Amino acid sequence: MARPIKHGLDYFPFDVDFFSDEKLYAISGEFGIKGEITTIKLLCAVYRNGYYIEWTEMLKFKLLKELPGVSADLLDQIIKRLVKWDFFNKDLFDSASILTSKGIQRRYQAISTKMHRKNAITEYCLLDTPVPAPAKQTPPSPPSPKAPKVVTQPAPPVADAPAPVFKQKSAPVPLDDSIAAMLSDTIWSEPVCMRYNLTSEQFKHKVANFKLHCLSREKREHDDVTDAKRHFCNLLSQGKLNDVSATIADNSPTDYTYSGGFGSKDI
Repeated sequence: MARPIKHGLDYFPFDVDFFSDEKLYAISGEFGIKGEITTIKLLCAVYRNGYYIEWTEMLKFKLLKELPGVSADLLDQIIKRLVKWDFFNKDLFDSASILTSKGIQRRYQAISTKMHRKNAITEYCLLDTPVPAPAKQTPPSPPSPKAPKVVTQPAPPVADAPAPVFKQKSAPVPLDDSIAAMLSDTIWSEPVCMRYNLTSEQFKHKVANFKLHCLSREKREHDDVTDAKRHFCNLLSQGKLNDVSATIADNSPTDYTYSGGFGSKDI
């Protein structure tokens, strides 16, 4: 009897920047460490089942047993926030109470391919082009004892290989464009404000200080808007955006006495 196909995973990759994700900022800012631990427990439950899991009362009570200090109401609130911030797909959760996402399905398919499993994503698929499961390799058939005589023919002319096409790196984004994008992107700014306990006006002030900080160091552009956001959050977490104008004033020269001449003593 053939062994049944195992759909669940024994492990899944855990990124070292997991807690720096913008979606986790919102969960951590609102629920603290209980929200972070609950999120990891939910991921383990999803990958243990495969690439999705149905949110049921049974699963809810099982998680409550594994999460001391987390009430049923708090667990429901964390689930709703994870769906709101698109950590789990909202359409599937609202229609079928399914917890999954594109990222979860991509990682599940990659691991299944490496392990040579016949696991294909069929139900609740969110990927644009699902990657088929790897086909089972059959051993080559043994050669026949008497090989037929082969008549060699001249090889056809080989066409010149096309020149390789190199992907050009996108142009850097000017500082003013990055600032405008940061101020207009509320989906990004709201979790940041929750993470660092900032009001809307305080956030705008920090962004203004970020611009002064960059200009003082002659950094007038970033690789892209995401690079600028990451730079902003790093400076914010290090407390370097509190009063940038005073720091710049302290570092600016104060002695403007003219020493005379053009590089030598006056005569």
